[in-house]
Amino acid sequence: MQTLERKNKTYLLDDDGFLVNPEQWDEDFAEGMAPALGITDGLTPSHWDVLKFIRATYLETGSCPIVHKTCRVYKLSFKDLQGLFPSGYQRGACKLAGVSFMAEGVSTPFYPTPETLIGAIPLDKRVYRVNVQGFLIDPNEWDEEYAVFKARELQMAGPLGEKHWRIIRHMRSEYEKNDEVPTVYATCEAVGIDNYELAKLFPSGYHRGAVKIAGLNLAAKRRRDAPDVQAAIT
Repeated sequence: MQTLERKNKTYLLDDDGFLVNPEQWDEDFAEGMAPALGITDGLTPSHWDVLKFIRATYLETGSCPIVHKTCRVYKLSFKDLQGLFPSGYQRGACKLAGVSFMAEGVSTPFYPTPETLIGAIPLDKRVYRVNVQGFLIDPNEWDEEYAVFKARELQMAGPLGEKHWRIIRHMRSEYEKNDEVPTVYATCEAVGIDNYELAKLFPSGYHRGAVKIAGLNLAAKRRRDAPDVQAAIT
């Protein structure tokens, strides 16, 4: 884990030098990081146009815009972009903007802290086992990053918000207590939403959306019950 010190502020960086929490970003971060990325004469208005576009796109959609879109918006050739950000787009512009493709969909209240990162497996080294339908096989393998990327895989717009996390955490808690996935009715009642709001939060549905993102599987309890059923038949 690395840090950047700038104007009495400390920014936590991952092993590749990206800002761990994109919401911590400010202009001081970009200015402090720029020399290490080959920009030695300061950030110009052209630099700031690109950085602020990347930031605005991230805040609106929860993802880092692809290089082609950024170049198209500002009519930049790759040669122009290289002149502005010699270390590259992801490793230059996006890094200065405080986001990367690995940060897609992450929600502010659940960024890792230095304490939680101690001993954690790097994100690009984690392996989650899923079945053919995309459900996590073992709910114990679940973590918040899994939820973030599963939501992205389901093409949910924007990052997971506070209401998403309330639902996810309720479902996880109920599963831990009762050893089964709570019904859609119980979940909506517990978190105080109706079916219309649930549909907006999880467009792909409760079971194929919320349950999947929470790392649960309706078949999990049936598998645990199966030996008892078989014994009864025998």
